[in-house]
Amino acid sequence: MKTFKINNNGVPVWIQVRRRLIYYIVSGQFSVGEQLPTVRELASQLGINYNTVNKVYQDLERDGYIVTKRGKGTFVAELDNQKFRLLDNKIELLADELVREGFEFGMTGKEIIAIVTAHVAQIKAATRRNSGSKKAEVDLREERHVGNA
Repeated sequence: MKTFKINNNGVPVWIQVRRRLIYYIVSGQFSVGEQLPTVRELASQLGINYNTVNKVYQDLERDGYIVTKRGKGTFVAELDNQKFRLLDNKIELLADELVREGFEFGMTGKEIIAIVTAHVAQIKAATRRNSGSKKAEVDLREERHVGNA
């Protein structure tokens, strides 16, 4: 089982689980035909309500990411390449925009990577410091302003 944590970052738990499972499926970390944990197993592993995982599995099945075979389990579906490209394209477009903007401001590739790395570290630190509250978002915004001042 791929492991991941549920964060208290203001994003609903079911959305966090859904996004992570989609990422694992689309990235190939779960391969086509691979059996997923049962709803009860995943709920237990994540320490969340059974109904939350059940909702995620129903959504993923409706959207074509997984298939449930009665009495056998839940498996990764053959993906529609269009869905894969849409997710890839969204992230690629965001990355492309970031790099282009950085270059327009005269930054080097190393400088752009350093900024992204710093932001990832800030978000992780703010989430750890403020788990259980929405203060992480406020702190992160404040840290960015201080860093840009």
